[in-house]
Amino acid sequence: MPTASVVAENVSGFAGPATLYKIDPPMKGTDHLIVYFQPPMFGQLGKVCVILGTEHGSVFGDDVRPQQGTYVTNEPNHHLALMIAGGYLIGDPEPEPEEIIVQEPPAAIPDPFDPSRHTIEQVNAYLEGVDDTERARVLEAERNGRARKGILGGE
Repeated sequence: MPTASVVAENVSGFAGPATLYKIDPPMKGTDHLIVYFQPPMFGQLGKVCVILGTEHGSVFGDDVRPQQGTYVTNEPNHHLALMIAGGYLIGDPEPEPEEIIVQEPPAAIPDPFDPSRHTIEQVNAYLEGVDDTERARVLEAERNGRARKGILGGE
């Protein structure tokens, strides 16, 4: 759907208050249009004018003639002028998508080794591969739990 979004209002240098629009899709080589209302004078009706523009609010190229979308009225309506110009609907530009950072959930902290849930052989194999602090914790748990001689020895 063709869209137009306001870039600047009250652009100077035209016969009346002008608004600069960025358009998509482009028209005749530019992606900006200037729309302004020329007020009635000398008994003539006013006119909404559509001019090809640049991003800086000046006339695009050297063609200053009113473009398709220009119409005579005493009730200016930019929406109508842009619709006639190319089916453009005025709207806010789509916001740039924000970068979404997906954080991995923290790794689950494994439950500490519980010797009461393992056989004597499993506990002794586990104790062979741990540091002194973990060995002391597991042996203390075994003493306070099942107190098996095959793990604690002659204690």
